[in-house]
Amino acid sequence: MRTRMRKTASSRWMYTNDRGEAASDVPELITLGYDRFSEAIPLPDHRHDRSYEFVYMESGRATWEVGGASYASHAGQLFHTRPGEVHRARSNHIEPCSIWWMIVLDPAETKGWLRLEERERVTLADALREAPRVATIGPGALEPLRRMRLVLEQGGALRALEIRTGIVDLLLRALRPGKSPDLPPDLSEALVKLCARIQAEPERRWTTAELASTLGVGDSHVYRVFREAVGQSPASYIERVRVERACERLTRTDVSVTEVAFELGFKTSQHFATVFKRYTGLTPTQWRHHSRPQTL
Repeated sequence: MRTRMRKTASSRWMYTNDRGEAASDVPELITLGYDRFSEAIPLPDHRHDRSYEFVYMESGRATWEVGGASYASHAGQLFHTRPGEVHRARSNHIEPCSIWWMIVLDPAETKGWLRLEERERVTLADALREAPRVATIGPGALEPLRRMRLVLEQGGALRALEIRTGIVDLLLRALRPGKSPDLPPDLSEALVKLCARIQAEPERRWTTAELASTLGVGDSHVYRVFREAVGQSPASYIERVRVERACERLTRTDVSVTEVAFELGFKTSQHFATVFKRYTGLTPTQWRHHSRPQTL
């Protein structure tokens, strides 16, 4: 199997079969990759002709834009685009997160796709066209992804079979999404109310003890509840809420950047600008300029 493995000094890993069918015994898999971003990085418009792209969120959150619509996804969810669809991360930058991505040929166009029977191939192709844009598939999706990476790196007599099995496993999870993690009803209700309060008071500086008291759990359980329910740590969730509110203020008003910073509880405008750029890839001033219609 003549393919390329790419590694960098960062956490990025990627397999790419960019030579087509002659280069791989699983030609349906075009790309499989993993990366972890500690700050927003550019991800502008792009497309994949004749191929689906699936992006699994291992941690964090990201917002995607397809055809003028926005789709938010967080840890445990799978986002996908259909063949030929132009898509990008919001504001052309992907937010801090850890992701896996997989690009596979469209089964509708390839007879013998993954060696499925013809009836199965056609049924799968039809189902993918109707699949939800974002599906909650849970942390169990890491198993086939990590397994595929392992066999792509190490090989083996059953390598092609394991790769085909991993692809089908992930696709079936996308077509049969599960529910969000179940929390006890009283805890779920408390979390909804807490998130609403955070949204209403983004400037408030919450302590772990206050969050725990509001949820009715011990201090040590707050992190776990947030991670399971919203895919982020409490601190990250609160920061993202502040940044989202800042985006709205910068877009819809002429309030100065410094005033927005203080309104949202940042101690200095410099700290605000640092946090804002980490999540959006732009400074507050750049965001204001790019988010407003340009006049002649």
